[in-house]
Amino acid sequence: MYRNLFIAWYCLGVLALTCTSFLILMPFIGADRAVGSLGFLGLLGFLPIFTATRFSFFQKEKYDERDISFLQRALFSGFCLGFSAMFAMTGTLAFACQFLLGRDSVPIEFMWFLSFSGLDIGIFSFSVTLLQLYYKGENIEIQHIIQDSHFHTKGENHVS
Repeated sequence: MYRNLFIAWYCLGVLALTCTSFLILMPFIGADRAVGSLGFLGLLGFLPIFTATRFSFFQKEKYDERDISFLQRALFSGFCLGFSAMFAMTGTLAFACQFLLGRDSVPIEFMWFLSFSGLDIGIFSFSVTLLQLYYKGENIEIQHIIQDSHFHTKGENHVS
């Protein structure tokens, strides 16, 4: 397994744990207190320890241009989608509170929740994009190998 794939699966696992704990706790203790389950996102802080070369099974793995390109594309996707979602949701809430409800202030609990939701969307977008790029890239490489080995032999023209 590539290091980037491990990072993507770990982020998806932490995100799944966070969302399920929030959805499980919300009916019992209420949405305002269930927001505390978003603290599970702190498990992402252990990611550098798990992927450090001196502590893990990734010791001999080196990044090549393809890995760096995939990581940059996934980070760009995650940041763009996450921040866009966060600003759109918080802006919509502020507009709704100000103009539709006639309130002068926005409840801070909703702003926290929407900010963390934008962060969750960004992490999800990063992980899914990275997994999709690796899956698509490996399938393209396999297709080229199959085409080269079966259809392009020396001195023969294959015409059907």
